[in-house]
Amino acid sequence: MRNFKRFFLNCSVFALLPVIANAAGTYYTGYYQRPQQSYSSQNYAQRQTGYSTYNRNYSSPAYSSTRYTTQTSSTAQNSAATSNSVTSASAQKSGGFWLDAGVSRETAMWQFDMKESGSILHYDNVSWNVFDAQAGYLFDLGNTKMQVNAGFKYGMQAGESSMVDDDVTNGGYFITQWINADDNSVIGDQIGHALSIGTSQGGSMMGFNVGFGLVDFFKVGNLKFTPSVGYRHFSYNLTTEKNYGLSVDTAACFEVNGEIQCDPAIIVDLGDDKQQIIWRNEITGKMEIASGATSIDTQGTYYYQQPGVSHDYDVAWSGPYVAIDMDYVINQNNAVNGRVELGLPGYKATGNQPYRFDWQHPKSVEDEAGMGSALHFGLGANWTTAITNSVALSIGLTYDYYSVSDADAKTYLNETYYTDLYNSILNSATWGGNEENMLNPETGDPVAINIKNLEEQCPGWVCSSNGEIESFYKSIGIRVGLNATF
Repeated sequence: MRNFKRFFLNCSVFALLPVIANAAGTYYTGYYQRPQQSYSSQNYAQRQTGYSTYNRNYSSPAYSSTRYTTQTSSTAQNSAATSNSVTSASAQKSGGFWLDAGVSRETAMWQFDMKESGSILHYDNVSWNVFDAQAGYLFDLGNTKMQVNAGFKYGMQAGESSMVDDDVTNGGYFITQWINADDNSVIGDQIGHALSIGTSQGGSMMGFNVGFGLVDFFKVGNLKFTPSVGYRHFSYNLTTEKNYGLSVDTAACFEVNGEIQCDPAIIVDLGDDKQQIIWRNEITGKMEIASGATSIDTQGTYYYQQPGVSHDYDVAWSGPYVAIDMDYVINQNNAVNGRVELGLPGYKATGNQPYRFDWQHPKSVEDEAGMGSALHFGLGANWTTAITNSVALSIGLTYDYYSVSDADAKTYLNETYYTDLYNSILNSATWGGNEENMLNPETGDPVAINIKNLEEQCPGWVCSSNGEIESFYKSIGIRVGLNATF
C-alpha cells in the first residue's frame, strides 16, 4: 500500500545532414522543393538563378508546431531579339493550406519514484503504433509571414512489455518497531519489501497540439529559422496483467563483507497469550524457534499471483511550449528540416493499483504537479522528397523526454474497509462497545487506535504527501508520411 510503504531507453540524438533534430513526440515531415515547372536550353549556371525560389511544405504530424508553404513560379524565356537574353525566375511566396498525415513506430519507457520510501515502478520497452495528422495555414502579411497549425495523434500499444514494481533495490516501508517488554529496549524495526513483475499490453496514447510561428524569421546562410509558441497535450494509459510478486517483512538485518542480509520477520506463539519474535542466533547464525511453540506466523512474507489487471495508470502531460524550426534545401526535390522544442507542462497520473489492504481497485493514487512544474524536451529530424508538385514523401526521427520532480501524491483509502474493521473490534467481546477503553493509549486495542489515527491524518480517507513523486517518460520514433499543399 502506497501510504503504508512510506513509501534512458537510452537514446542517441540524431543528426540528419546539417540540421538539428525535430521535437517532441513530434514528427517532422519538413518542407520540400517541387520540381521546376519549366526548363530552358540554358546552361546549368544560368538555370541556377531559378533555384532561389522553391516550394516548401514543412510540417510535423501530431506534435509539430510549424508548417509553411513557399510557392514557386519558375520560367526561363529566350528573348526573340537577343538570343543571350534570360528572364530570371522570381519567388512568389503566398499563403495557403497544408495537410500532413503519417504512421510511426515509437518505443518508450515510463517510470515514477517515491522519494520517502525509494519505491520505483517502471514500464519498459513500450512499443506504440501511431497514426497522426497535422494541418495548418500560412498567412502572407507582406514582409512578415505567420502560420497557424493544429495536430492530433493516436497510438495503440504493440505487443507486450514488462512492468516492474520495485520496493527492494532502493526502498522499503516501515511496518513496526519491536520493543522488549522486560526492559523496553528496542529489539529492531520490521521493514517491508516487495517486488512484482507483470506484463503490459493493450495500452493507448493520444496527443494534440496548437501553435503559431513567424516563418523564416531569420537565417544563417541557407539555413532558415522559424520560432513558434503553442500548447501541447500528451497522455497515455498503461495496464498490467499476469502480475507475480513476493512480499517480505524483514526483521534482523546484518552486514556481511559490505553486503546486507536480512531475515524475514517470524512471530512465534508460545501459548498463554505470549508471543516472541525470533531473531537470528548470532552464535550459530541460524533462526531458532523456542520450544513449546504452538504456531508460527511469517507476518507479511508471502508470494502472490494476480492473473487479471493489477495496475492501471492514466498519465497526462499538458502545457505551453516554445520551439525553433530549421530548414535547409538540398536541391529542387529534396530538403531536410529540424526542430528543438522546450515545454513547461503540468503532470497528472491517476493509478488503480493493489496497494491497499483489501486489494480492491477503485482509484488508489493520484500524483499531480501544476502547469509549468514539469519539463518537456523534444528533438527531431526529417528528410522530404517531392513526388509531385504538391505532394511529398517524408521520413523522420523523433525524440521526447518528459520529467517532473516534487509532484504531490494522494492515496485514496477504502473507507468501508477501515470502518468495518474498526466497528468489528469495538463490538467484539473484548470491548463490548466501550470505545473509550478501546482507544486508551496504554491498554486499548492497537489496531483500532491506528485506524482512528489514520482517519485523523487523512481527512476524508485521502492521505496527502507533498513533493513525493519524481517521474519521467522518454521515447524515440521513426515515421513515414505524406504531406500536401492546397
